[in-house]
Amino acid sequence: MSVRLRVPTDEDADAWAALFDDPAVMRHVGTGEVRPREWYAAFVQRQQQLAATTGLCLFSVLVDDRVVGFTGIQPWRAQWGPTGALEIGWRLGRDSWGQGYATAAGRQVLELARSRGLPHVVAMIHAENAASLAVARTLGLTEEAALRSPSGADVRRYGTSPAG
Repeated sequence: MSVRLRVPTDEDADAWAALFDDPAVMRHVGTGEVRPREWYAAFVQRQQQLAATTGLCLFSVLVDDRVVGFTGIQPWRAQWGPTGALEIGWRLGRDSWGQGYATAAGRQVLELARSRGLPHVVAMIHAENAASLAVARTLGLTEEAALRSPSGADVRRYGTSPAG
């Protein structure tokens, strides 16, 4: 298995829109809303700008040169929870679930965090998302808090100290 990361390209908006046009993929993300391609085009542009200014972003995850999702680090932008904290996150298309890609990509992202001396990253995970909770634990993140989102969802904040 060859998992690699790259700053998303404009074309990756199409891949992300296709991969995430699936209620099963989105059921534990925010309100569960499936977003149109235009939303992903703007999202990719924000990630490109973030990468240009910080070297961090939600990177496209490629397996054998095929985009299967994203993983990376970006500031938590919601006005609840750890606003402003650096969040590690991952999302894969359903065909890529259960194959170790999120863990492999997450390890690369945490290594990047360590190389940049980041003192702490968090992962905000829906409490019913057993697969993502397992990835977080496998990556060495530990539960820091149980929260409730504004929509009423139970969310777990996991965190780690990549530099330590």
